[in-house]
Amino acid sequence: MFEKWAARALVVCGFLTIAVGLRWSRAEAVTAPSCCGSPATYTARGVVKSRQADGKYLLIAHEKIEGYMAAMTMSFEPRRPEQLAAVKDGESVRFTFTTTEDGRRLLDSIASE
Repeated sequence: MFEKWAARALVVCGFLTIAVGLRWSRAEAVTAPSCCGSPATYTARGVVKSRQADGKYLLIAHEKIEGYMAAMTMSFEPRRPEQLAAVKDGESVRFTFTTTEDGRRLLDSIASE
């Protein structure tokens, strides 16, 4: 009797584990951004956190970017060196960037707000 009950309990637990796992993976698939694919252009607002010493990247804590990414801190690659000189660390900015097929984010424009 106990063995039948234990076997049924294990089966139910197994199904629940699978159901929760599927639900979780589906939620991640919906919210996870596509890093690569067709180039697209977005406009966003954020705060400059820092810049890489060699000037290749600007780290920006941005608000939610509709249709692309939740609010987070990400690096952006300036197209031109003067884009880095236009802003300072800690400054609020509005910027436009283009995603590339290989997953890079290139700054098209950036300005203080």
